[in-house]
Formats: sequence, structure tokens, C-alpha cells
Amino acid sequence: MSVSGGSPRLFAVHDYVHLWVSNLLGDIGSAFATVALSVTAVVFLHASTFEVAVIAALGNGAYLVLGVPIGVWADRVHPKRLLLIADLSRFVAVATVPVAYFAHGLTVAQLMGVAAVTSAANVTYDVAHTTVLPSLVGRTRVPAASAQLQSVDASVRVFGPGLAGQLIAVTAGPVAYIVTAVVHAVSSLSAGSIRAGSQAQRVERTPFWSSLREGLSYVIGAPLQRTFMFAAATVNFGSGFIAAIQPLFILRTLHFSPAEYGLVLSVGGIGGIVGALAGMRIRRWLGEIRAQILCYAAIPLAFAPTPLAPFLPAPKPVSVAVAEFCISFVIVVAAISSSGIYARMTPPHLLGRVTAARRTVAVGVIPLGTLIAGALAIFTGYDIALWIGAGIMACSAAVFAASPIFRMKNLPPQWEYSEA
Repeated sequence: MSVSGGSPRLFAVHDYVHLWVSNLLGDIGSAFATVALSVTAVVFLHASTFEVAVIAALGNGAYLVLGVPIGVWADRVHPKRLLLIADLSRFVAVATVPVAYFAHGLTVAQLMGVAAVTSAANVTYDVAHTTVLPSLVGRTRVPAASAQLQSVDASVRVFGPGLAGQLIAVTAGPVAYIVTAVVHAVSSLSAGSIRAGSQAQRVERTPFWSSLREGLSYVIGAPLQRTFMFAAATVNFGSGFIAAIQPLFILRTLHFSPAEYGLVLSVGGIGGIVGALAGMRIRRWLGEIRAQILCYAAIPLAFAPTPLAPFLPAPKPVSVAVAEFCISFVIVVAAISSSGIYARMTPPHLLGRVTAARRTVAVGVIPLGTLIAGALAIFTGYDIALWIGAGIMACSAAVFAASPIFRMKNLPPQWEYSEA
């Protein structure tokens, strides 16, 4: 079916609709799991600072180990198979939590295992999702499709954490995992309905390790991809500090209830919706490259109201909610500004492994940051560890300043891939 025309025509594409539904359900499950994991570990199991950091590290650690191999596999098998594997793995993992809770056998070690499995499943889904999208909607329609998917992500972040917080407030943290398990099961049914082929069907016969090296070499050799990879790694290394410490800071230092914690995360979702609505306009106004550079620079500033909450004249929930709103807005605008660039630069047969190689470096540093933060916060306190994380994120400006893309507005035509 043709995918030409305005963005509403995207919903005329059968397979895109199923991907959209699968993405929606996966977002709902992740939103519930994010709140439930933090509250279960901190409030119900009274995990130590370092144990919370280990859970956070395992929740983001799969990219470091599996990112590039999964990218190679995504170029060799139909992405639908990977989507199904990811959803079913998430279903099984999270379903064990309420079972263990009602059997009075839930432990911090089990939460660590669940975090590790869901992390691996999330990486698989993420790479397969990115790889299959151009083949469903066409390479030129990826930005519009990505903006719609970002809108879904942001919308779920509005009501998901708030609902999870309210559910936990009247029941218990692990009960929220029941919702997570159910939606991942239904998400797998939607992903299984995707019928279209993709570039992954042209199975390559080159050795696995040769394919892996080819993807890594392509990323390192492309100035824009290399720059954004290292800039993202800098921001994400700092965000690893925040991922480990922020739940502890909010729940223990600021003394938020689970319902309040879910509510302020929901406000972040509103920022994401605003970012999704404004993202394409900002991209056109500033340019797809310049918009990303400015967004990266704004992330540490957007986060500042959270560690400043005890000292600001506003109520603490308001300060944290403002930070969450601004962070989500900036991240969504950056994501929309970058959408489609990598598909335009990358040969179709390399898209899976190039995507995974770039994200392995960019996302793989998060667990390193969480582990370091967990150990450091024992001696410095939560607030100092958060400020260190924000300072590290600010260093992304130096990465851009030293790159050849610093003054670019849009992707130069000579950098776009052409089959001719």
C-alpha cells in the first residue's frame, strides 16, 4: 500500500497500525514497571542505596552486552520475530513478581533478575522497532511516523505513572506488575500481526563477527553519527547517576508518597506531549542538527529543579514536576529532530547493526553511571551525586564544540546514502 501523502495516511498502513498498537501497549507496561520497580525496591523491600543502583544498572545494562549482536541479528531475521521474543520475555519476567509477592517470597535478588531480563527484551524490541519502521512507512516518512510514536510515548507517560502510583497506594508495589504482564502479552499479539517484509529478509551470508565489525566501522566513520553517539554517551553516563539516585532522593529525602512519585512522573509525560506537538515545527525552524545540539545542552538545566527542590520557594512536588516536564519536552524534541536522519545516512542492509552499534555505546554507559553513583552516594549523599550527574551531562557541549557538525543546521545532501 502506498504511504505517500500527509501523516494521517500512516494509519492506512496495516502493519504500521499494528506496530503503533504494540508500541502503545509496551509503553503502558514500561510506565507501570518503572514506578513499581522503584517503589517495590525502596519502600517494600527496603533495598540499600547500592542495591537500588544495581537494579537500575541491570535495567539499562543489556545494551552494553547485547546491543551490537542484536543489531546483527536484526539485519538477518525478520524484525517481527524479535518483537515477539521481546514482548513474550517481558511478559514472563514481570509476571514472576506478583507470583512471588503473593507467595511471600519476593526478594531484591529477584528484582535484579527481572530488571536484567526486561532490559535485554527492551533492547531487542528497540532495535527491531527501529529497523522495521522504514520498511513499513518508507524512509521519507520515518520522521512523521516517529513523531506519532513519540506522541504515544509521551501520552502514556502522562497517565501511566500516575495510575501506577495510585494503584500502588491502595494495594502494593508488586501488584502493578500484573498490569505490566497483561499489556506485554497483548502487545505480542499485535506485533505478531505485522505482515510486511523488510531489508532483514535479504539474509546475509557473511560471518557474524565480520557483520558486527562492519556496523561498528560505519558508525565510527560517519562524522554525524560518531558525534551524536559520543554526545549521547556523555549525557547518558550522567543520566545513569540520576537513574540510580533520583528515586531514593525523591522517596527518602523529599519524603514523597508512592502516589506523589507517580504523579510528578506523569507531569513529565505532559512535557513529552507538548514536545511531540511542537517537535516537527522546532525541527523545521532550527534545523534537524541544530535542534538536537540545543536540546542536549538544555537537558542538565532542565533537571536542575529536582536537586534544588529543598531550597526553592515552591512546594517540592512542584519543583520536581517542573523538572520532569522540561526534561521530557527536551528529550522528545531531540528524538523527533533526529528521527529519519540515520535511516537517510545508512545503507538499508546495515541499518540494524548500525543502530545497535550506536546505541550500544550511547546507552551502554548508563549502567556504569548507575553503579558508580550507587557507590559514590554512600559517601557524598544523594544530592551531591545528582549534581555530579548533571555536571557530566553538561559536558556534551564540549563534544559538539570539537566536532565538524557544530555549525550545521541540517544534514548535508552529500552525507545521505544513495543506491545510485
